[in-house]
Amino acid sequence: MTEVAIRALDPEDADACDRIIVGLPYHFANEQGRRDCAAAVRRDPGLVAIDGAEVMGFLTYVHRFDEAAEITWMAVRADLRRRGIGHALIDRLAEQLAAEGGRVLLVLTVSPSDPGVEPEDGYQSTRAFYRSAGFVLGRDLRGEWDGDTAVLMVRALAL
Repeated sequence: MTEVAIRALDPEDADACDRIIVGLPYHFANEQGRRDCAAAVRRDPGLVAIDGAEVMGFLTYVHRFDEAAEITWMAVRADLRRRGIGHALIDRLAEQLAAEGGRVLLVLTVSPSDPGVEPEDGYQSTRAFYRSAGFVLGRDLRGEWDGDTAVLMVRALAL
């Protein structure tokens, strides 16, 4: 596991987050999605994983209800994936939300029931990552996105 420091997302981190997204063309191929992510890192609360001053990964989230928050965007630099950075970001967010009275953490990704063909490192690895971080499949949300079937994944937070 790579040693990382986690801190709050700052507006000055936005350009580094944009570069991370550009480096993950399969997962962020939709131009509107890239614009939405760029807006989120400039507007929403979030966390960044850093090494010195270098942003290695990030996530943004929104509160859906008093006891529920959703990770809206998350990415780790392509050359640093599978080193524990994503888990560190999620675990820090889960601790923070639980301390604030949160009960569940949500995330949407592409469903295993989506009929589209995936490359080897496609959304099956994204779902596997979230499962390894404590999330379970909740339900398909057909029609949530154009072109793909979304699935809601849920992680219970410590009481």
